[in-house]
Amino acid sequence: MMHTLSTLRIYIPSGSRVKASGFVKKLTAPPLSHYLLRQARAEGIPQAIIHNVSAGYLAGMKISYSHQEIKAGAHPECLELIGHVAELKKFIAHYEEHLGGLRCIISMSEEHTIASEAILS
Repeated sequence: MMHTLSTLRIYIPSGSRVKASGFVKKLTAPPLSHYLLRQARAEGIPQAIIHNVSAGYLAGMKISYSHQEIKAGAHPECLELIGHVAELKKFIAHYEEHLGGLRCIISMSEEHTIASEAILS
């Protein structure tokens, strides 16, 4: 069975935090990628993943390499959401204030669901 799905990829510097006002709120603000992941779940987005990036760079930044214990603030992360294009565009519009300056890419894809019996044999 085939369904038309879309993938929204949001590229985020790992040091990005939820925008907050006030000194204490800024210190305790959660990582932006984790906040958006929780919001995607609350909004009913069917699937979401934060990709761990071993090496890469975001537009205009230097190449960054992952280290298990220390992650540079500019090291790239990718939050990937999968759902219908309308719900993904709605998500972008709803969290626009947090996504300013970030690259958000929507790609169309096809889902191919294979019966679980075929996987087990």
